Amino acid sequence: MTQLAMAGDDWLSDNDIKRTKRAIANRKKAALACAKKLESAAEALNDFLRACRECNDESSDRVGREWDGRNIMIRDITEYAGWLDAVYGKEQQS
Repeated sequence: MTQLAMAGDDWLSDNDIKRTKRAIANRKKAALACAKKLESAAEALNDFLRACRECNDESSDRVGREWDGRNIMIRDITEYAGWLDAVYGKEQQS
């Protein structure tokens, strides 16, 4: 005997559908919270970098500015926070 696999939306129980909707809602909530925290982290890192520049010593990023890890991290954090907001925040804006 051959057993057919049950797959697809037609074979989902009401509990499966509710569980999936809850998981999707939780992911969206977590993504938006993450984006907010990433924006705060980028802001804090930017403040630290500004303070380092004011010291006018080796802690500054004046030499090799574009290759300084702090600038790269700020750029990457900001980019990812923007992506999260664009993907998971767009439904909220509608």
